[in-house]
Amino acid sequence: MKQTVLHQHHLQLQGKMTEFQGWQVPLHYADAQDEYHAVRTAAGLFDISYLGRIEITGRDAADLLQKTFTRNVGKISAGSAHYGFICNEAGFVLDDGVLFRVPESQGENRYILTTNTQNTEKVLSWLRKHASPEVRLTDMTGTTAHLSLQGPRSASILETLAGAHFKKIKVRAMRAMDLVDTTVLVARTGYTGEHGYEFFIPSERAEAIWDAIMHAGSDFGLLPCGLAVRDTLRMEMGYLLYGNDIDETRTPLEAGMVRFVDFKKEFVGKEALLKLKSEGVKQKLAGFMLLDKGVPKPGGIIFSENREIGVVTSGGHSPCLRNDFGLGYVFSRYAQPGLEIEIEVKDREIAAKIMELPFYKKK
Repeated sequence: MKQTVLHQHHLQLQGKMTEFQGWQVPLHYADAQDEYHAVRTAAGLFDISYLGRIEITGRDAADLLQKTFTRNVGKISAGSAHYGFICNEAGFVLDDGVLFRVPESQGENRYILTTNTQNTEKVLSWLRKHASPEVRLTDMTGTTAHLSLQGPRSASILETLAGAHFKKIKVRAMRAMDLVDTTVLVARTGYTGEHGYEFFIPSERAEAIWDAIMHAGSDFGLLPCGLAVRDTLRMEMGYLLYGNDIDETRTPLEAGMVRFVDFKKEFVGKEALLKLKSEGVKQKLAGFMLLDKGVPKPGGIIFSENREIGVVTSGGHSPCLRNDFGLGYVFSRYAQPGLEIEIEVKDREIAAKIMELPFYKKK
């Protein structure tokens, strides 16, 4: 299995390691529940270097991304980021990710696209297929680290780290900052629903910056966090996980993500998605909460009055709901909040109800 540059750090912190899409990553450290509450009330630090990072540069970089990304790249200003999809000609999702347009001080017409762990090579091949000779594509996954600092006290931690000159970064903005004698790209993005930042760091400086962030956060309740709590946090927000909630058999429309598709511009898959939009989707992704104990697992059948209506794609226990919950695709007419259904859990059918997304709402 692949390991991130911080692998030895995770072992020293007594992280319980697990396999995730070919990578060995920390599942949790001391206690996953403590990590959850740290992110929701203070801050958590994640090593997400297993995600892919593709740099797109050159005269035709924007044209390539306009053709292959569902968002309007012309509206992505330097120093900002947008979430979107890469679809094939049939409108199915090859990958979802965040496209960053790097601040001009760090390179003109330079973009970084984050990819899901299992999709980096596939996305690289897809971009090369559509790229002109005036585009340079570089896989940065092995030469950079990617950290995520998330939680309501993350701004205070970054201010402590960056010094008195720190100015708050707007949501979905990116800027270059000097941290621990290193130029780092810092973006106000995340996967938790909390105030947070992501850091793109040269691999050789990852350990020093991880240690500096942990030290700066020692007075703010910062904890290192693993994959288990990251999955719970993203499910509570209704955020998608590729391979579970979306894949090459699903479209952004079925996943309820039409707001991240710009039909006013041309892109691969547009015609197929327009046709599906006019016809209406047969299935929709919905959230549900169980009314009795039982953790739903991907692949579990969803029923309504003994009729099979869908399948679970993600499931777990939600501390904010104080209940077991999940996501799944159901026939569109059943995707109504409040509707009572049943979820298959270990050969049992447990009563549940459809919930409005996101599950977690800040007070």
